[in-house]
Amino acid sequence: MTTDNSRKILVVDDNQSIRDIISDYLETRGYTVVEASDGIQGLEMGLSAGADIIILDVVMPGLDGFKVCRMLRDKNIRTPIIVLTERNKIEDKVTGFSLGADDYLGKPFSPLELELRIQALLRRTQGEAVQAHRGVLVRGDVEIDLDRHVVTVKGRDADLTPIEFNILKLLAATPGRVFSRHDLLSLIWDTDYEGYKRNIDPHVNRLRTKIETNAKKPEYVLTVWGVGYKFNEKTTN
Repeated sequence: MTTDNSRKILVVDDNQSIRDIISDYLETRGYTVVEASDGIQGLEMGLSAGADIIILDVVMPGLDGFKVCRMLRDKNIRTPIIVLTERNKIEDKVTGFSLGADDYLGKPFSPLELELRIQALLRRTQGEAVQAHRGVLVRGDVEIDLDRHVVTVKGRDADLTPIEFNILKLLAATPGRVFSRHDLLSLIWDTDYEGYKRNIDPHVNRLRTKIETNAKKPEYVLTVWGVGYKFNEKTTN
């Protein structure tokens, strides 16, 4: 079964063989594929090519993938980005997600797995198409205005602190993805403050009192025992 060939995939990788593998597979599946061989070209095409998904290698000479990802997000490009790299450590994943990546796939990889991740991101962005153009995430009865830093729950304003807003934004941007307490601290604070090392829980608890109907039985921000927190994927539209 082929996909809608109106879907355009931008592949940014300095390795010609990797580009060929991805392009050959995706084109047989009905996608339109455009390629960039380095970070500078990838940035230019990410800004202008109108891609539906960007597949972005990290390790490239000159402008690396992390910088490209950050610069695209700084330019308000909301196209989903899949980071593709041999650097498969948790620290690199945290860096990628903090810069705005939507998914992370380590090399070597299966083209089928890559396609499945592409399809998942396309389904998600289809559901958010109306809200995305105005910078709003809608998760059930919770609306997060990313540009104005305003959160409403069932139409009423939720008065969040900057830290609470950042926690909610991070979790809601990737429903179902579990973030450890350490990951949240690393992503929310630019530097490590020892006094905050085990202090993410009170911020989550206060956030729950402001967005949940019952903070003791949360519907949105869920605890994953022994790991950390996630946003309930069952509440997404």
